[in-house]
Amino acid sequence: MAEDITGLITIVGGVFFSIGAALSIVASRHFIRRLAFIRSSAVVPGVVVALREERDGMETQRFRYPRVRFRTAAGHDTTFESGMARGGAAWRTGEIVSVRYQRDQPEVAELDSFASLWGPTLLFALLAGVFVGVGAGVWFGLIPV
Repeated sequence: MAEDITGLITIVGGVFFSIGAALSIVASRHFIRRLAFIRSSAVVPGVVVALREERDGMETQRFRYPRVRFRTAAGHDTTFESGMARGGAAWRTGEIVSVRYQRDQPEVAELDSFASLWGPTLLFALLAGVFVGVGAGVWFGLIPV
């Protein structure tokens, strides 16, 4: 019986720890890519030209994704939709926002805000920490299985 529990602890701890390790690799890669994007990008003002609205699965919350137009340093107008949504008090059409874009690929753009740039990286890092912590906690007997 004790051997069965020891095996289960090893498996459960290993699964959680492995998922955490994979998530830390994802977080690290995302961090490196974001740094490269920031270093090679330009910042310009943009204007929210439209909002795409989605509802959550239970139809209780609305999320709005801004469609933003900006002019590159070379004078080309470019429009993109941000991957960062807001619920509740969202952006307004006509609102001026800061945009960060790749100089050589203006279609690769994002809102120049902490949440847009670093939110996914922080989420992956947080999840990695939780999974590694649970895995280690199970292995060392701090979390009962």
